[in-house]
Amino acid sequence: MKSIKLRQIYFLLLIIVANSTFAQTDFTVITSRIKTQEIEGKNEKTVFKNIISFLPAIQNDGRWSDIDYSNTDITKWKPGTHLERIKNLALVFINEDGVYFNNTSVRNAILNGLRFWYAKDPKSKNWWHNEIATPKILGEIMILLQQSNGQLPLGLQDSLVHRMMQGNVFKQTGANKLDIAIHMIYRACLTKDKTLMDTAVQQAFQPIVFTTAEGLRYDNSYMQHGAQLQISSYGLVFLTGEYKVANWVQGTSYALQGEKLNLLNDYLVHTFLPAIRGRYIDFNTEGRGISRPDILDKHSLAETKSENVFLEIAKKVDAENESLIDAGIARISGSQPADYKIAATHNQFWKGDYTQHLRPAYTFNVRMVSDRSKRTETGNKENLLGKFLPDGSTDIQRSGGEYYNIMPVWEWDKIPGITCRDFKTDQPTTVQWGETGSTSFVGGVSDGVYGASAYDMDYDSVKAKKAWFFFDKEVVCLGAGINSNAPENILTTINQCWLHGKVLANENGNISTIKKELNSNALNWIWHDSIGYFFPEKENVNISNQSQTGNWKKINASYSTDEIKGDVFKMWINHGAQATNGSYSYITVPGIADDEMKNYKQKEINILSNTEAIQAVENAGLKITEIVFYQPGTVVAKDISIAVDKPCIVLLKKEPDSISISVADPTQLNKMIDISLKSKANNREQKLTCQLPQGNLAGSSAHFNVQF
Repeated sequence: MKSIKLRQIYFLLLIIVANSTFAQTDFTVITSRIKTQEIEGKNEKTVFKNIISFLPAIQNDGRWSDIDYSNTDITKWKPGTHLERIKNLALVFINEDGVYFNNTSVRNAILNGLRFWYAKDPKSKNWWHNEIATPKILGEIMILLQQSNGQLPLGLQDSLVHRMMQGNVFKQTGANKLDIAIHMIYRACLTKDKTLMDTAVQQAFQPIVFTTAEGLRYDNSYMQHGAQLQISSYGLVFLTGEYKVANWVQGTSYALQGEKLNLLNDYLVHTFLPAIRGRYIDFNTEGRGISRPDILDKHSLAETKSENVFLEIAKKVDAENESLIDAGIARISGSQPADYKIAATHNQFWKGDYTQHLRPAYTFNVRMVSDRSKRTETGNKENLLGKFLPDGSTDIQRSGGEYYNIMPVWEWDKIPGITCRDFKTDQPTTVQWGETGSTSFVGGVSDGVYGASAYDMDYDSVKAKKAWFFFDKEVVCLGAGINSNAPENILTTINQCWLHGKVLANENGNISTIKKELNSNALNWIWHDSIGYFFPEKENVNISNQSQTGNWKKINASYSTDEIKGDVFKMWINHGAQATNGSYSYITVPGIADDEMKNYKQKEINILSNTEAIQAVENAGLKITEIVFYQPGTVVAKDISIAVDKPCIVLLKKEPDSISISVADPTQLNKMIDISLKSKANNREQKLTCQLPQGNLAGSSAHFNVQF
């Protein structure tokens, strides 16, 4: 009996020692890294400048007279400024090299400010401020002040820690779950609560998993607020948060490893970074954030002044992809050009209804929507005019800044790439938080380097079959079956970007500079800002090179009515009112000089079909044929004919001794497709039954190689 009691005491002591060891190692390491990150993540000069302006203005009871604490705004919530100022005060108070180190006035301002906040307990109408932003910044403030001479009185810290207990981490998903888990980690550090830390870290890393709900999807896209593309926006919150936590716990018992680490790294280097050209991200990836100033500029992710900026943190966690991240940092920071170490890739996101096509010379991305996904959301009075954003919008970038902050002056029924009614005024988005698409034939085929995408559009009284065929030097854009009973003219916008330099037009062989505007049905090509636009068929093309005005408030209620003005290059095709079986075709050639336009080998591109049933393009130089079959049918190319028994998209590439075939089913309904190839030279026929990916991979591409 005595020996049993001794063993029990021994094991109890082991547990106590283990927990004590944990407290002295993991807690210490994690808290120290959080504190270091908060200190090094701030610009000292900016913080110091702000302190000078607001420190003398704090009142004896801890409030600032210029802050409306009764404000409940859902976006720019004014009381949040109070805690931002307190955090800046904490940063200078603990800075041993600064003039405010251990300063009594600063300490009193911090304590009074926190006491006032606790007593006032301001709230926003937006749950995010109350359950995520406020608890997070409170935790950061208290961690900064730990182990300093200005350590908070225990009673005040306990009260604030209790106030941090906001949000239900188990009910949230994706980036929102992660954010709540982060302020749980802060609480665990402040209270040395191992059980809380166990739960917090587990919940923080839980979103790093492929899911059919909100979060990381099986195509490596990111969705939030239902099935809505959010590759940047919430996807960036996901990335920055996960890498933060992974860096905090690296080398501890909580370290991120294995499959979860691989999934996180893959999303960063194969989805997020490719969406950035130079320092500017594709506007299609920002969700409703497209209506916020400066949102497309990602320069802050790669600033090299500190090791605690996002991409530097990612490098610490992801040593395997360090060279790819370094290349991204170089492009985003501007130390290297936009084409630096860009590999030729083509990625079709069959869950996100999104296409990325990268070449060193350019990026060309497409945003679509199906009955499996949601249109770009409006919410919290943001993105008020983005009704038509997912209707085939195309982001064509060379330098990267072609669309930077253009949104206030955009004509929103002429978003690049879309087919839409020409309204007299911009149309408001009426469905909050994303509207489900209406058609199933939406998606694309990809072999990793080349591909084709298609969007069977039926929205706002306009129907169209829209397709894009991606090669090396060019992207061929086709539209067919354009029908509408609407009284407005139906337009397909080719581009609407900042005007940069001259605009040249070749009209029946005559080359001229377009000053302000042009309306022509005799164009051979248009050239602007190192991008050529060729017209294989005569189209009714309109061009406008004029100043456009607007303001941020018209697209986002939280911003200013101050006038924004700039010169815009805008080009569109007019299909007329009550369009019947309209069509279009144009070839986009990014990265071409004006004096090279006349020598472009347009004959290498052969448009085989552009109908409601089949859209197909052959690139003779690359020996590639890409076909969109909206229904079973046959296409005759240069050397062979291709027939299929079901709707699909097919890519054929002629190899020296064989043909490589990639096939995808945009409807995501079929299990197999029969393809028949027939040689025109010897009438030889090859039949192939293609098993299609199923389940969570339905819609992705299957690959085959046949001797032919």
